[in-house]
Amino acid sequence: MPMEFYPTAQAADVLPPKISDNSYLGDTMTSKNTDAEHTITSGFFKVVPGEPLVYTYTYDEMKVCLESVGDMSITDEEGTVIKPKKGDTIYLKNGCTITFKAEGEGSYGKFFYCGLKTLNQL
Repeated sequence: MPMEFYPTAQAADVLPPKISDNSYLGDTMTSKNTDAEHTITSGFFKVVPGEPLVYTYTYDEMKVCLESVGDMSITDEEGTVIKPKKGDTIYLKNGCTITFKAEGEGSYGKFFYCGLKTLNQL
């Protein structure tokens, strides 16, 4: 079949698995019939208040901000800080170290991502 479809109930509205005290990530789709070097995977990522998530990327990834409530920030290793808003697109390069942080009660950020990675690769 040339197209696959996942209804909202299996994707955006489901809280992804927890990957740290305050971060959730869940792959929903991955390309098939390709070698690992050319595999792309997409899914959803959510950050809530708590200890900031510091992550070093081992692949290229793009994120689209679906929701940003309260004080949500993304900082790179050079100190560049962005405050993502709904619709913003972020390119995260292989090798970069990024800090995701939501501060204050009720704050969170929710993103759709697509990366050059295999299914369930952290």
